[in-house]
Amino acid sequence: MKRIHIKAACLIFLILFGVYRDLKSYKISNLLIIIGIPIGFAFQIYELGRKGIIFSLSGSFLPILLLFILFLFKVLGAGDIKLFSVVGSFYGASFVFQTIIIAFLLGGVMSVIHLAKSKQVIYRLRFLAEYIQTYGSNVNCLNEKGKKQWVIPYYDNKKEGYGGTIHFSIAILGAFIIQIIMILSV
Repeated sequence: MKRIHIKAACLIFLILFGVYRDLKSYKISNLLIIIGIPIGFAFQIYELGRKGIIFSLSGSFLPILLLFILFLFKVLGAGDIKLFSVVGSFYGASFVFQTIIIAFLLGGVMSVIHLAKSKQVIYRLRFLAEYIQTYGSNVNCLNEKGKKQWVIPYYDNKKEGYGGTIHFSIAILGAFIIQIIMILSV
């Protein structure tokens, strides 16, 4: 039980570092990966021996496999995937999968609140409808050079700024805390 608390506290510290960086710059540092994943591996190897390597690897790579498409479309940032990978290195694939689901639910609630507060609900719904229509039209799927573009980013913060975004790292932190509470209450 003591190990659960130490491991959870260590990971909460790392996630809080990610949240801090996200709030400060809308980016999550690669330093989080460089530090976090090896620590997660160390915990897993200590707890499970050689099986911990597979456990940690599967947990680290699952977020990349599941969420890479969202990154391509600029729906989710690379830093958020990095944060999920760190969680996976500590707790494995099943845990990180559940964390992803909870984080997306929390992120959805955060988005609705953000859009309502900024009075952008109608604007974003229209934007989404236009985005979906873009894929039905070959003309709009061309890049600046006139070539066919297969992936059209949903959100371009260089053009639109960060006003339409949320700090998803907060949802990841909340999801992790919910997961830990569920583990400790069993």
